[in-house]
Amino acid sequence: MGYRSQVILAVAPEAASAFMALCAKDPKVLEFCHEADTFTSGYDREGDYFMFWDQCKWYEGYPEVDALQKFVTALEDDDLSDYGESEAPKRPDGSDDQWGEYFRFVRLGEDTDDLTESGWAFDSIGVTRSVYF
Repeated sequence: MGYRSQVILAVAPEAASAFMALCAKDPKVLEFCHEADTFTSGYDREGDYFMFWDQCKWYEGYPEVDALQKFVTALEDDDLSDYGESEAPKRPDGSDDQWGEYFRFVRLGEDTDDLTESGWAFDSIGVTRSVYF
């Protein structure tokens, strides 16, 4: 059966062209995204992308997972040059923004301490753990 995770990747419209460049480079990534339990655009705003995989084998070494992880790392590192974006959008005051403003990634594994989160867009996306009786 293997180890399973719940995974969310949400990409704001400002980073959507970079996401589409990733999918154009590797059509299997787009196929993997379409196979997610939820794949939609317009989740939070028109032009965004939202993917949710439930009970997913999110393993290093799976090509589509590796490609998406590389994309998330590029967003974290503020370097989307491999995806056709030279810099993050400017703030209204003209100062530089960070790509972290335009995505959210969450991977929740089966183990209680197995949680990966990055990006700070999409306030409605989060993690809760509860005890029930």
